[in-house]
Amino acid sequence: MCGEATDRSDRKAKIALEVDGLAAAGKFYCGVLGWNRLEPEAYDIADKYVWLQMPDEEPALLYERGMSEEAIGCMIKSEFSRIKPGDRFYIRVPEEAGSLDPLLRRAESAGAVQNDELEPLCWRTLTLRTPDGYTVVYWQEFEAADEDILALYASGPDRLEAALAGLDEEDLDMAIAPGKWTIRQQVLHVVDLELAAAHKLKYILADADPGRTYVSSRFEQDAWAVGMNYATRPIATEVALFRLLREHIRIVCSHIPGSLQRSAIVGGGRTETAARLMKSMAGHANAHIRRIVEIRANRL
Repeated sequence: MCGEATDRSDRKAKIALEVDGLAAAGKFYCGVLGWNRLEPEAYDIADKYVWLQMPDEEPALLYERGMSEEAIGCMIKSEFSRIKPGDRFYIRVPEEAGSLDPLLRRAESAGAVQNDELEPLCWRTLTLRTPDGYTVVYWQEFEAADEDILALYASGPDRLEAALAGLDEEDLDMAIAPGKWTIRQQVLHVVDLELAAAHKLKYILADADPGRTYVSSRFEQDAWAVGMNYATRPIATEVALFRLLREHIRIVCSHIPGSLQRSAIVGGGRTETAARLMKSMAGHANAHIRRIVEIRANRL
């Protein structure tokens, strides 16, 4: 079966999506999402699958419901799992590709928009729902000057404390909706991820092991929330720790010329700079601080 499937193309899909009807699916993925048909042989003889190229230039396989597991497996990169309806997957769109606004307008017309979120100086995410039940997140990261990243990073503690000002212990257990994280859980998550990321950041800043790879375990936020009992713990110490961590890193950077341009190899062979990691940390915290503000606005 693999021989038959790969005779027509040596492509290996980054993702594979099961759809009901290739014609309708192709109209949405190409016309709305902006994916492109890969030529010359976009369809197989029986019209069972179609190769498309996503905006990140990776190939995607759309296949008709009922296609055999063996045939599907032959055309997917081994390091990627098949996407299932309801699953979320990300597409990185470089800043030089232009604004996501045209995509937003097309998606709005198709009723596919779930969320559009901008984190100034960091990124924009546009979350869309496909007719086949997949959630696709277009992720566009922005370039920023070192001084802007430092200022954004340093402003986090003030933003967090302002968002929490005047709340009592009972208020900390408010959530935007039942089953969603409370203010208390948002805060504890922010500080735990900050601690985890700070170790990687200091490894990069130290520049002590040129060429070596930083190895870390995956941060499973829901497992941490349960295991670290986010639901009932107090937050005062964590809020103070957040400020001290940011101040510590700021002082370290001020004593290292060109600190934000230092880098290290991280998981997957990717090079990570201190600037990019600090920008990511700042944006992550600010996104959760914004959630806290939204909870207050809806519940108080």
